[in-house]
Amino acid sequence: MEYAEFEAARRRIIHAWGNEISDPGQLAAAVADLREQATSLTSGSDRALRYLAAMDELVAEASETESEYVRRASDVMMRSSAPEGTPAEQRARAEAGMAEIARIAEEAPTAGERDAVLEMNEPLAVIAASDTDRGVDDRAARFAVDPAMAPAGRIGAPKAAPGSRSTTAASSTGPKAPDRDL
Repeated sequence: MEYAEFEAARRRIIHAWGNEISDPGQLAAAVADLREQATSLTSGSDRALRYLAAMDELVAEASETESEYVRRASDVMMRSSAPEGTPAEQRARAEAGMAEIARIAEEAPTAGERDAVLEMNEPLAVIAASDTDRGVDDRAARFAVDPAMAPAGRIGAPKAAPGSRSTTAASSTGPKAPDRDL
């Protein structure tokens, strides 16, 4: 087997995982088959061994059963972050989801599972804290109109209308920053 063939087969397995291959047993069998084929590599065997070690880690992760508590919290997070309803309804749903996730975390048997469950609150906290009634929060609105913060060549602060006070004042008085002798 040439290294290019190994690499192509490795990529096929990686891209198939989650699509054509959804069973951890199938993934393990595909990696074992690739490992067997790799024994005949004429060059690049060191690199192939490193890739196979990484694929072994993928198989191990795929084989681990998901915690019941993490799965339940994930389901709550998905339901609670749905975009349906008014902004107030979305915030209320997110807050209720956070409370339910906190209850699930209290039931978790290990600190690791508890922490993994509580991580599901992060996207809900963003929703609960948002002020989507106005479309943007105050900080984002200030950023959008601050010319010092606008990226060069992109959307920035609105330009003042010709003849308005801000353009007249700027043109008659010059720059606002004091002159410095360097």
